[in-house]
Amino acid sequence: MSSDASAHRQVSPTAQKEYNPRLLWPDMIKTPSNPWTFTCKEIIEKLGTNPQAIAELKRNMEKCLIYFYTVKKVLNLFDHTYTASCILFFRYWYVYGLPPYLPDCIHIAQAILVTACKTVENNRPIDAYVKATCDYFVKDTSGTRARQNLDKLKWDVRDRLVTNEKRILCSFGFDLNLENPKELIEEMFSGYYRFNRDYNFPEEFKNVFPKILQEARNFIVQAVTQPVSLLCDGYTFVALALIYCGFQYKKSVDDSFHFPVNFFKNTFPILVTSQRFEEIFTDYRMLEENFFDLKSNKREKLHISATDIDSLIQEEPGEVHNPYDYNLIKSGEVRQELKDHINKRIKEIYERTISETRKRTSPENSIDSDHGSKRVKT
Repeated sequence: MSSDASAHRQVSPTAQKEYNPRLLWPDMIKTPSNPWTFTCKEIIEKLGTNPQAIAELKRNMEKCLIYFYTVKKVLNLFDHTYTASCILFFRYWYVYGLPPYLPDCIHIAQAILVTACKTVENNRPIDAYVKATCDYFVKDTSGTRARQNLDKLKWDVRDRLVTNEKRILCSFGFDLNLENPKELIEEMFSGYYRFNRDYNFPEEFKNVFPKILQEARNFIVQAVTQPVSLLCDGYTFVALALIYCGFQYKKSVDDSFHFPVNFFKNTFPILVTSQRFEEIFTDYRMLEENFFDLKSNKREKLHISATDIDSLIQEEPGEVHNPYDYNLIKSGEVRQELKDHINKRIKEIYERTISETRKRTSPENSIDSDHGSKRVKT
């Protein structure tokens, strides 16, 4: 028996060489990947054919989108949390539809918002979600009846959140790969790439691009209120925003403006052609016409032709490469300009912290606080 045990304990050199931890200890949950983009025709057909039912569905959807925006402001959430919520919401609607009653839709929206907050690491305590949702119910839906049963409403909202959050995760098949365009645009044009990849842009473009980039951020936050995220992936969404904002700048400010040669080829892992993006702008316009009539709608501004786009971009034909491949950055080598920029930012933060600390601990503030405490005691 001891010989059998020792035989089991002995591992041959061949077995050691073939050891693969991923085979013997596989991930408990494999990260799934599902197709989340569809044609404009498929998205519009999901609304159905009954005009009355379509109007009610769009009203409920719009209330859910208003809920996301309201809670974002109340809980001071990031813009990319709001965009993540909208992306998940439209995915859920496309695959599973929405309940016929507005309160049930809001409960689903709450679970989607919490899932988005956790996905982008912008979470809040559960009580904060419950309170914000109850306030929304009282203000916009249930009215006097909800005010009279507020405690009961809070427990109901809390219980539904716990149940629906699990259901939402299972409904998505644990696929939370958002390709959030608001996050992507911040990563793609962060300080790292600004100093290591984009340093050789023409000076004139460097001066103008931050304005276009800010407008593109605003475009993304506004555009996610329509189901554009079902039309294109995250990188295509970012390219759409830059082309739109670049063209508006060209029309209103500088008719000679254009992006540098191979700008999109060097900064995007997708193929950017004028014909393809003309079709996307057309589809976007059709989604606006068939879904929500909002103040943020672009309407006739989305009439951007392939000729207009050709006057804006200068892309040479060739194979598309992923500029964000890990192998390209794993060496950790950066230009001195980035190091200087980081040092400058650290000094600014340090000096600001010291200044704020001195203000809080100054004798004048301590005297004021003493007087205030005396007045309170009196």
